[in-house]
Amino acid sequence: MDTHGAYDFKVRSYECSKYGIATLPTICNYLQEAASLNAEELKFSKSNFAESGNNISWVLTRLRVKMSRYPRWGENVCVLTFPRGGRKITAWRDFVLYGSGGSDEVIGCATSEWMIIDLSTRKIVPVPQRVFALANTEREPVLGTSPFAPKLKFPESGTSCRMEFKAQNSHIDLNGHVNNSHYVEWLMEPFEGGMANEFEIVFRSETFAGEKVVLEVAKDDDGVSMHRVSSADGETHAIARISPAAAP
Repeated sequence: MDTHGAYDFKVRSYECSKYGIATLPTICNYLQEAASLNAEELKFSKSNFAESGNNISWVLTRLRVKMSRYPRWGENVCVLTFPRGGRKITAWRDFVLYGSGGSDEVIGCATSEWMIIDLSTRKIVPVPQRVFALANTEREPVLGTSPFAPKLKFPESGTSCRMEFKAQNSHIDLNGHVNNSHYVEWLMEPFEGGMANEFEIVFRSETFAGEKVVLEVAKDDDGVSMHRVSSADGETHAIARISPAAAP
């Protein structure tokens, strides 16, 4: 296993479901932290931008996670991550998750798409060329060269579940909006174990503290379901396609 861009996490009890197994939001937190640490090492993190006088930061716009198994309480997880290139306003990053069940045991992988926003105007700005220059061209993309669905669309009929939540101050991250992992928490609420075999999400707009959001779920016959988080007035914040994992 490569060691450059590899970061270790130990599954804590408060990161698990009642079954003692890490949840998808926990996995997403590991991915986000590994991405932040790697960006810091490669000198293109939020703090690096600030040091050069730029009030800009990364925001996650798409994420796809595929898990073969979830780690248990007390297990050590290693997340390997590396930048994978991109284009003008988007940058791609891949992840491989290793468990402690055996030598180099791969328990999951993920790929992501990021943009940079101006924190003052909240507008998208171009990705610095030095980010693309540091792309890892030696490793194969973990989920292929076209890993994302062309378009995720929530069906206009067939909603089987509807829940309401309110964004709390504790949900707000360094960018001043609800952190992506809290969207995942809302999206996974209908599933008892908080796990998914496969998960893909597109983030479309920001949510801020105090705002009410609505979760809607539409299930397909094959067990895959579409989930949407929207504002009280119907603006879509995130859409996801989820293949849930059975509770232990």
